[in-house]
Amino acid sequence: MTDVTIHQLLQREGMGASDFAWFEALNWDDAAVPPADPANEEDYRRREAALNRAIDHLTFSERGESREGRMAAALGARLADLRDPPDAEDK
Repeated sequence: MTDVTIHQLLQREGMGASDFAWFEALNWDDAAVPPADPANEEDYRRREAALNRAIDHLTFSERGESREGRMAAALGARLADLRDPPDAEDK
């Protein structure tokens, strides 16, 4: 693979300035990803898919260690919560 930055890979996968600004506002902190709602669901899906495609070349372990992998997992978890909200007993 050529020397391509993760930023360039994410751009190739369709992330734009507003996506990067969103991640930067969260300081790329997977714990700071807010809950998904119907208004932002498509953005979450698009960002998760772009992150996963950009890190597809990494091993499972490398994905879990990368900020992009952690962010993709956090977005996926928030989308899962939207589909199946936690019960009061789960909290």
